[in-house]
Amino acid sequence: MNFKSAIAVIRERVSLAEVLARHTQLKPAGSGKLKGLCPFHAERTPSFHVDIRKGVYYCFGCKAGGDLFDALERLEGLSL
Repeated sequence: MNFKSAIAVIRERVSLAEVLARHTQLKPAGSGKLKGLCPFHAERTPSFHVDIRKGVYYCFGCKAGGDLFDALERLEGLSL
């Protein structure tokens, strides 16, 4: 298995929503979407959105966005 195929397998098997839910409470926001308070900055109203089908997130407050690996880098202080 090469690096690209390993990344694809991880993205397929690990839920972005489950990883993010460990750091912030997410609520349904339409078909296949979730929203909540951003885990990357302090806020009072939800501006953090997760698209489950696409496997991406975006915060309209701090402009943070990305996929599973971007989230892990930011949340856990990793360099992947």
